[in-house]
Amino acid sequence: MGPLERPTLITKNDLSTVFSQMKHEGVKIIENSASVGAEFILHALIGYSKCKGIPLIIEDIFDTLPVYLSHLELMGVSFEDSDMKVIKVGGSQEAGQVLAKIRFENDPTIYRRKVERELEKIIPEDNYIYLVLGLERLLSIQDDTHTIRVILSSIKQNLSNERGMNVYLIEKPLIANLPFNPLPLLEDFATSVLELTDEEGELIRIRLKKSRLTLLMHTGYLLISPREALRWWE
Repeated sequence: MGPLERPTLITKNDLSTVFSQMKHEGVKIIENSASVGAEFILHALIGYSKCKGIPLIIEDIFDTLPVYLSHLELMGVSFEDSDMKVIKVGGSQEAGQVLAKIRFENDPTIYRRKVERELEKIIPEDNYIYLVLGLERLLSIQDDTHTIRVILSSIKQNLSNERGMNVYLIEKPLIANLPFNPLPLLEDFATSVLELTDEEGELIRIRLKKSRLTLLMHTGYLLISPREALRWWE
């Protein structure tokens, strides 16, 4: 096993370093295949945003955020609505501080235009974290590759954004089974790609699939205990 293949068990400070390195410029893709990977990332980003005083804005597509929050509540973790500003796309269950509700449109250009219009009203002039949840749900109901490519093109436009940390948390098993798998295109233009899988011992393995963190942390794989991580931002 080479040095970059040897996984490293990380601490809260290590995870903060990961997020800080991801903070500026471009699009970050987090591909989740771990059983509680999405909940771990959501919990960590909420904690990081509060610790650093960086606003967290969540685009909640088709009630994905309430599902993750309900899972976290079962683990004994709860949050205030004020911890996250939410733009809600479709769905009926509210969670977080909902600042805008957007009716889903079959035409993705109309849907994206509405989201961007609402974003302009709430994004700060300084740093912020923009987390998109449920992209795989949106893509799964598209019936042609052209529409999917239009959605991906709108994501690609965030490459020039220097203020926000744009994170797309994707449930990989769901998106990889689509007739047209968009993951290769997403990975190609993303500035960072992390992949989460289950590891023995109730751990999550984070593969630095495409990241300059590989050189910074001298490894291509990180290990984290979600049980421990839940206590980091209490």
